[in-house]
Amino acid sequence: MKTQSLWQEASEHLDQLFAAHATALGQMKNAPRTCVSHFAKKGPDGKPIPDYADLATVIDTIRAALAANGLSVTQTFMPFGDDGTLMLVTTLGHKSGQFQRSYLPMKGNVAPQQLASTATYLKRVALCAVVGIAADDDDDGQQANTSHAAATVSDEPRIVAALQKKLKAAKDSAGRAAEVARATKGLRDGMLSQKSFDLVKDLADALDEQAEAKVAVAAS
Repeated sequence: MKTQSLWQEASEHLDQLFAAHATALGQMKNAPRTCVSHFAKKGPDGKPIPDYADLATVIDTIRAALAANGLSVTQTFMPFGDDGTLMLVTTLGHKSGQFQRSYLPMKGNVAPQQLASTATYLKRVALCAVVGIAADDDDDGQQANTSHAAATVSDEPRIVAALQKKLKAAKDSAGRAAEVARATKGLRDGMLSQKSFDLVKDLADALDEQAEAKVAVAAS
């Protein structure tokens, strides 16, 4: 029996895979935008417009069409080199045994939260690419710059700066509370470390205290 290496890019034959994939593509739609990035545009009501689909939404979008056509997608990580680099291996397979793979490198010797955040981002990018759907709005390259940052360094400074800017621009405590809620979600999702979250929370508390002091002075 002929063995197949995980580094083999495709099976010898691809006719059945391509035929099934073509049918599946006709049954799929692009993933609905359910999440808001830091580059999201605002609607007429002033609220950010969702501009990308998260990994879970992408998976839910493609699952039925893949299963109906005997297709599957797997994503695994393999050590690559001696510098801690990992390789995300995304495999589109067919029930016949035919397959096609894509590879994306990422730094592995980083903090766990950064690793989880980068892995989730790259898994979504690779999954959309190998299946053939879109999950992001066209933003003239701004999101492409973010993807480069996600693959190489932590995006925390950018996120913290954006949250701090919005905190300072907030008109009241409710607006600041909304930004703290965003930071809380970032902490929970692995986008922010505890230290970065504390920076945002401390600024929000300080701004709230300043606002209360102004009210007290005005009342006196």
